[in-house]
Amino acid sequence: MYLRVSVTDRCNLRCTYCLPEDARFAPSRATAEELDRLMAAVCASAPVTKIRLTGGEPTICPSLLQHIRTAAWLVPTVGMTTNGVALERLLPELRNAGLTRLNISLDAADADGFRRAARHDHFMAVLASIRAARRTGFTPLKLNAVATMDTDPAALARLAIAEGAHLRFIELMDIGIAHADWSERHITAEVLRERLASAGLAITEDSDRDEPTSRVWTVDGVDPSATTLGFITTVTNPFCATCDRIRLTSQGRLHTCLFDERGTDLLPLLRAGNLAGLDIAIRRAIGAKAPPLRFQRSGMMAGIGG
Repeated sequence: MYLRVSVTDRCNLRCTYCLPEDARFAPSRATAEELDRLMAAVCASAPVTKIRLTGGEPTICPSLLQHIRTAAWLVPTVGMTTNGVALERLLPELRNAGLTRLNISLDAADADGFRRAARHDHFMAVLASIRAARRTGFTPLKLNAVATMDTDPAALARLAIAEGAHLRFIELMDIGIAHADWSERHITAEVLRERLASAGLAITEDSDRDEPTSRVWTVDGVDPSATTLGFITTVTNPFCATCDRIRLTSQGRLHTCLFDERGTDLLPLLRAGNLAGLDIAIRRAIGAKAPPLRFQRSGMMAGIGG
């Protein structure tokens, strides 16, 4: 299984589909030690082989390196998804702590588009982090773009090709503040591919490269070991049958689906020292993992880690 751990719900950007400018965050969270113990408990109760640290924005979490070291002790593959704003200076320490995989979120290929999407002017900092990540040895390097009607997929694809990164387009989901104008902003993977073709980019589906949550296409004339384009079609073609993700939040709740609003609160069991009950709760939650009744979520995306 694949465990995603949100080490914080806080973020240093305010992406228009994720957080309002006046975002309010959880008043309390598990301590760093508690979150590490819950990570270990989930790994002891389920066949977890990969851990990905998320947020909010994980690089603003003071205990990030501690969490990476714990994850590296538990599983062979440790990844992180970050917006890249504060990433560059941390890369050597992250690598030394045991981070092996890196995804950088980037919704636009230029400074103006970045400002419109994220409400901040940090495009050049993210671009510098992408280049530094490759120099530090993070390959394959992935870029994640949440696609909306305003997205220029060809510009993002060309940036990914130029930087030697794999690009994943994520269909905008009806989650949190995105609900207000979701129907106007949502764009399908099929339309994204049409836009790529109209811009002169020839792509070919390569199902042999498909990932559990992504349908992968190669770009004609581009080395697929350096760059591929993936489409995460949660809305138009859900991948529930191949999804093995579970999520642990910074509040100590275990969610077996991104659209699982309620989750299972593990923190009281840990604090009570009820390790047997903790094991039972984790196993019961994972055993009940099922496709959602609806692909909507009222809570903020930053609270569950995407």
